[in-house]
Amino acid sequence: MSPSPNVPAAPPGSPDDKKSGPSVFIVDDDDALVEALSDLLREEGYEVEAHTVASEALARLVAGTRPDVILLDYLMPEMKGDAFLAALDRAGIDVPVMVLSAMNESRLDVPVRRVRAMIRKPFDLEKLLDELSRLAA
Repeated sequence: MSPSPNVPAAPPGSPDDKKSGPSVFIVDDDDALVEALSDLLREEGYEVEAHTVASEALARLVAGTRPDVILLDYLMPEMKGDAFLAALDRAGIDVPVMVLSAMNESRLDVPVRRVRAMIRKPFDLEKLLDELSRLAA
């Protein structure tokens, strides 16, 4: 597996600091999707931190990083979405989660109180942006 393309936002006050909106964590093992979604969300004004390795994203969250929303792929090789969500619960981390998955929603085992939205892959970009805007408000 390739290294995680952790892409934190620019430091505050730097010329590249374009934060004008909520922060989003992307946790998905698909490098191409993570890169494209990161670029798109930054263009939409979001601060983005992206991870292709779920345990690295979890470590950042446990260490105290608190995004406004987590976009979570449900099927990842290292850690499935249900295990990631259970780890958030054990750590007492309460951040709204939007699950992205190619699986049918009825086959997903996710806590309703934790998962605030589910988007099926391939997803409609406008629907994803609408749901993200709602969750981040």
